Amino acid sequence: MRFPVNEELLRNAHGILSGRRGIYWTIGGACAGKSTICQAISRKHNIPIYDMDAHIYDRYQHRYTQERHPANRAWLTAENGLAWALSLSWDDFDAFNRTANAEYLDLLAEDLKEAGADSNLLIDGGISNPAILAQAMPTGQTVCLEIPEYMSARIWEESEDRRFMKEMVHQLPNPREMWSKFLHFDVQITRTISRECRENAIRTFLRDEDTPVDALAEQIASFFGIP
Repeated sequence: MRFPVNEELLRNAHGILSGRRGIYWTIGGACAGKSTICQAISRKHNIPIYDMDAHIYDRYQHRYTQERHPANRAWLTAENGLAWALSLSWDDFDAFNRTANAEYLDLLAEDLKEAGADSNLLIDGGISNPAILAQAMPTGQTVCLEIPEYMSARIWEESEDRRFMKEMVHQLPNPREMWSKFLHFDVQITRTISRECRENAIRTFLRDEDTPVDALAEQIASFFGIP
């Protein structure tokens, strides 16, 4: 089942986010180092971080409603949300993400209503479709991190920090097939993010194994105009 993107949610989010010049958003595929870079900027410039994944997979869950957030309600109320997601075709999964992204922006905007208009905030990840984000806030306040595909595949296979996801997938029926599909979706998400960033003039920063974290963090902070 496909859920259409709720344009009203995007209009409402735009009304709040478009005027917040102190929002600095870092997006990118899994394993790109978004949290690492946000933490480095936060430490040096004393700006709080809003971790989108922590909200999407935890703090937002009691706030998803059937009326405003049907895509996330479908995922949340499935017997096994991971199995449900991996049962979809790529086209249906991408359509789900687009709708879900608009729903995340709705809840983020609700949170930011309570914050001061001049408050600075680093937002970490959570967006798989930059074209949706571009409808809600200025693209000059977003950057994308990219890493080579071989790095991402190796991290999923070898990193202790990512082991929990592989273990979850391997608890599903047909675990080898599901893990292969998970990795395929991961590559497709990353390619979608890169393509939509180019299409929406979102600045991309490349990161490889030799990129110093602090130097890249300062490049990004400078791009944002963070003093």
